[in-house]
Amino acid sequence: MQDTSPTFWHRLSQWFTGLFHKQTPFDPQEKDGVWYQVIKPGLVRVGISAMATDDIGTISFLDFSTDETAITTGDDLVELEGEKAVETLKSPVTGQIINRNSTLISQPELVNQHQPKENWLVEVQVS
Repeated sequence: MQDTSPTFWHRLSQWFTGLFHKQTPFDPQEKDGVWYQVIKPGLVRVGISAMATDDIGTISFLDFSTDETAITTGDDLVELEGEKAVETLKSPVTGQIINRNSTLISQPELVNQHQPKENWLVEVQVS
């Protein structure tokens, strides 16, 4: 069986291309339960993937893992509690968190609606 997953260089090339070319309204990359999309050069928006919300079930609790603004790929990003599982999702990017969607803390059920323009988690100035 041949590995058909994109190579590191292919993914890196796509990421750089996305920085300099206008993307479709919602054309994210996904990694380990989160989606991320370049919304303008150097700024990435991160949210919970539909697959993760399906695996976790209806989300009843959401909290950001840290108040720190500096984040590295693989750092804890958000803690979720749902009807099927409890999960901590990791950051797919490295940079400075410049905005958190704090509405989701008081209304975690919004995450299950899969509306990425409203239900994103954080915006990160990538480094």
